Amino acid sequence: MPELGMAEIAAVVNGSVERSFLGLSFAEFHFDTRLMKPQSLFFALRSPAGDGHDHVRELAAVPGAAAVVRRDFAASGVKLPLLRVSDPLRAVQDLAVHVRRKFPAIHYVGITGSAGKTTTKEFAHQILSSRQRSFRSPRNWNNWIGLPFSLLRMSGRERSAVFELAMSDPGIGEIDRLAEILQPDVAVLLNVFPVHLEFLGSLANAARAKGEILHHLRADGCAFVNGDLPLLRRVIPRRKGRVIFFGRRPGINQVVLKRVVREGDTSRLGIDFFGIEEEFRAPLASHSHVENLFAAILVAQHLGMKHFEIQEAVSRLRTLPGRGRVRRRGMFTIIDESYNSNPEALKRTLEWVDRDFRFRKAAVLGDMLELGKSELRYHREVGRFFAGLHFDLLLTVGRRAEAIAAAARKAGFPARRIRCFAAPGEAGAHLRRELDPSRETAILFKGSRGMSMEKAIAGFRHG
Repeated sequence: MPELGMAEIAAVVNGSVERSFLGLSFAEFHFDTRLMKPQSLFFALRSPAGDGHDHVRELAAVPGAAAVVRRDFAASGVKLPLLRVSDPLRAVQDLAVHVRRKFPAIHYVGITGSAGKTTTKEFAHQILSSRQRSFRSPRNWNNWIGLPFSLLRMSGRERSAVFELAMSDPGIGEIDRLAEILQPDVAVLLNVFPVHLEFLGSLANAARAKGEILHHLRADGCAFVNGDLPLLRRVIPRRKGRVIFFGRRPGINQVVLKRVVREGDTSRLGIDFFGIEEEFRAPLASHSHVENLFAAILVAQHLGMKHFEIQEAVSRLRTLPGRGRVRRRGMFTIIDESYNSNPEALKRTLEWVDRDFRFRKAAVLGDMLELGKSELRYHREVGRFFAGLHFDLLLTVGRRAEAIAAAARKAGFPARRIRCFAAPGEAGAHLRRELDPSRETAILFKGSRGMSMEKAIAGFRHG
């Protein structure tokens, strides 16, 4: 990030600071004191995890550091330049808006959806950065805190910048605020699944919340919307900018994923761009990865990359840990979907594994969280769906996932091939003892982030 002066920052965030500090400038911006370096500005944020104001005094040892604090902060004994504001979180958001306006030549991309945001963002960034200077938000920095601090990490020399926009509680209005900060030139609406229903209430509300990304799409911007999903199509009318529907269904989408052919650990995608068909070969096996790549290709094409340039970049894609990464370990094929889970994504993944892996198969499935009052119904639906596939073993982790096991058993899956565990590591260790290492087996690990299903993989590998 180019340096920003204290005087400029104070004016943007409507803050007050001693006149003697107005000449200071800052190259980095943080909300975690452990990351502070010389000439950094700290924002004292309050969250359920703690209050940043409690750590301001620790910064006195950092050369050139300063802190943004609430106006009522008791600064007795604090030997540090302080910028006082009404709300430090609002201040960093306002500063991010200022930075976004400061670099208008950058093409800003915002991606939202119930699943696949981070993977799509990473794929789009990898493709774009093969031909131009590109930025993407780190990890899954996608909320009211993560997005503004991501913008403050840009150098200003990029041609494109890719961000993901997510929501938590309360859901409605959160993406609207994020889109207001980002003002995307390109918006991507990937999907809508039963996620966050504990505070959104219904899938229709989830679609409306995701559609808020279009509230602040620039008038000359473009939105790519999954046209296969009627709920997303309904949130589109009377929006600014151009809307392009993409999906698998011809006739209702302008850009169509016509075919996907899996060949070992690679996939060939045939995409029809307004009547012109192109093929892309990617080192991906996961069905969900292919759909994420489809959206990323559209972003790169819209931002000016030629098809042959995209094809070259796609051939070198790298996947992220926990998001469909497929690894071989002896006779075992480990399918790592440990990062997150929801009912629709889980069923799609189970169907993909069932179809593409023609040997012995096991599934280690953890609780799906944030599904609201209907959480057990969704778990039972997955169990019934699972029973209709061709898996050999089912291990569940968590109290909610026990409903998957019970429904699968009731639907005819043999009880002797089901085990339920409270902890992921126990499930992985049991599976290691259960499986024959001389027999080829595919093992799917999937659960919500809060279930730490990567521990099941560790238990399997080392148990």
